[in-house]
Amino acid sequence: MRLIRTVVVVLALSLGVLPPAAAQAQGCRFVLGFATLHGLIPGIVGACLENEHHNPVNGDGLQATTNGLLVWRKADNFTAFTDGFRTWVNGPFGLQMRLNSQRFFWEMNPEGLPIIPPPVPGDRCHTAGLGLSLQSTEAGAGNVFATFRFTNRTGVTCTFFGFPGAGLLDASNNPLPTTVVRNGGQLSNQPPPALVRVPPGGAAVFILHWGQVPVGSETTCPTASQLKVTPPDEFDPLIIPVRIMACGGGRLDVSAVQPVS
Repeated sequence: MRLIRTVVVVLALSLGVLPPAAAQAQGCRFVLGFATLHGLIPGIVGACLENEHHNPVNGDGLQATTNGLLVWRKADNFTAFTDGFRTWVNGPFGLQMRLNSQRFFWEMNPEGLPIIPPPVPGDRCHTAGLGLSLQSTEAGAGNVFATFRFTNRTGVTCTFFGFPGAGLLDASNNPLPTTVVRNGGQLSNQPPPALVRVPPGGAAVFILHWGQVPVGSETTCPTASQLKVTPPDEFDPLIIPVRIMACGGGRLDVSAVQPVS
């Protein structure tokens, strides 16, 4: 029990939150996604030590338990529990368990941790094996064209086919109004989706367009400090810091993923 409590404290300290004394556990309860996850693995999660609260930096929901820490990841809306060594994630494939030193193929993976299952040559490019960067921008006449670059960080060739998803976020991962139009408006001349093969260390790109002039009765335009991008047919986004003021209610025109020219 002393070891478990030590793990909880270390986890909480790493997130800038210290759980209250055990005496304060009386009256705490699990709600919403934490209640669902606790109901799936009650013996693993254990009893609550506090009520759910939120990290002021990224908005993640946190709740210490007798066996570890429950986390609601605001960036992708998935719920997880960790005992300090293993993590159970309630994600798109139901409840799955992995080591803290691993990431599922569909998860965000900014640390570049080993992926499970390991990537297979020729398979779709998955979120966990990709990096995202802003390659270039061109602006003029109230329009901005930005080219973003997916980089294959795995050791095998992967493929893209289709359009990425996109969403505007503020600095605390709160979603802002966003409307994504595939090959819309200024990008209507872009090619349709085609299979793109990306070797290890290679890249593929897509173009994003937005207008910076208010439309109609619009007086202010959604202004983001981050952009979340979901690769084609994937579940979890990649998030990149970038300032975007997208008028027209947050309209973003997006091209299909293309080879690097």
